[in-house]
Amino acid sequence: MQRSEGKPTFMSVGWLKQLWAGRFSFGDTFFVGMFGPAFVFIPVGVVIAGFLAAVAPGTMGVAIAGMTVLYALYFSATLPAVFKTGLVANDIGGWRWFGILLAVASTLALWWSAYKFIVAL
Repeated sequence: MQRSEGKPTFMSVGWLKQLWAGRFSFGDTFFVGMFGPAFVFIPVGVVIAGFLAAVAPGTMGVAIAGMTVLYALYFSATLPAVFKTGLVANDIGGWRWFGILLAVASTLALWWSAYKFIVAL
């Protein structure tokens, strides 16, 4: 993702508004917007869940279930932007369809995981 004067910083409110409005390229929307936050969210979430388990034993499952739901909500909010940018990205050929299918499958998998975590509680 190129940095310019008119582009807000990563994960700011302005950036999220532009992302969810589908104003970035398909690559930025798919890689940086949808899957990029996982490189921060998942490790930080596991550390938070570990601290919660150390402070209050038995809460790690609840913490991980909650974080999975939050990430599934984020994917659900980003999925329409992936569709919007993917449908007009003619320059990347068939890869856009693979990206769209992967985004849908990932979103569904997150919701399935959230369901399984919640049922296991």
